[in-house]
Amino acid sequence: MAVIASVMVGTVLVITLLSCLSDIRSLSIPNAYSLAILLCFVPAWIAMPSVFAPLWQHVAAFFIVFIVTYAMFYKGMMGGGDVKLATALSLWIGLRGMIPFIFSMSIVGGVLGVLTLIIRKKKPFRHPRPGGWIGEVQAGRDAIPYGVAISFGAWVVFFHTVLTLH
Repeated sequence: MAVIASVMVGTVLVITLLSCLSDIRSLSIPNAYSLAILLCFVPAWIAMPSVFAPLWQHVAAFFIVFIVTYAMFYKGMMGGGDVKLATALSLWIGLRGMIPFIFSMSIVGGVLGVLTLIIRKKKPFRHPRPGGWIGEVQAGRDAIPYGVAISFGAWVVFFHTVLTLH
């Protein structure tokens, strides 16, 4: 049964990498990525319920993150893809992983913010990809691929909790 859970975790890690690439290249995260992360949770939970015990904490984390990130989306502080990605990953993380998730995500988000300011000011890239993060920032628009920060925060929690598969 641990094999099924391990395959699901590996799949989620690959999807987060794809999310990062998509966010950097196009400032969007496909809905299919978030949906796949949610769907991978079910067989992982069935295979290894002790890893996700108590289940209500994972469901609570899912709803808390959805409410908070949706409010941020509504206020224009976060993109819709970021909301869906963070919400889907929070189901895996649960309440016990929430603080390291938010802390790690905030640190990486801050680094991305500083990089954005530097790129906007220095314009170090000659021909950035149109519509991508660097192209948008060098054109003077506010854009941060926060999916990278969300994914990094999830990786920290995964490597300290979920990947132990006890």
